[in-house]
Amino acid sequence: MDIWGDPWSLIILRDVLIHNKRYYREFLASSERISTNILSARLQSLVEAGLLVKIEGESNRAQTMYRPSQKALDLFPVVFEIMHWGLKYNPNTDMSIPIMQELTTDEKGLEQRLLRNFFDIDP
Repeated sequence: MDIWGDPWSLIILRDVLIHNKRYYREFLASSERISTNILSARLQSLVEAGLLVKIEGESNRAQTMYRPSQKALDLFPVVFEIMHWGLKYNPNTDMSIPIMQELTTDEKGLEQRLLRNFFDIDP
């Protein structure tokens, strides 16, 4: 999958899985400052790869939602390992972020808590 070589796709997946972002405007407001054309292209490629499900807004495009598929939810262990790797090798990791503390003290509980955000997603 080409997403592994693309940092923007990984950031979007992180934002969906860890930060529960769902709308285009939420991704656009991220601190990484992704441009609109790159964001649109990456969201489309993640939909085509079967990692995101695009749910069209009924009244306007601003209501279009992106949700992780089961295929994406199955990436939680991979995402957690990448986070552990970052903790190990990046001395600038902000451990004051509650999710990083939870990762190191209760990873299984963290996964269960995050998965509850997506309980309505079909397998």
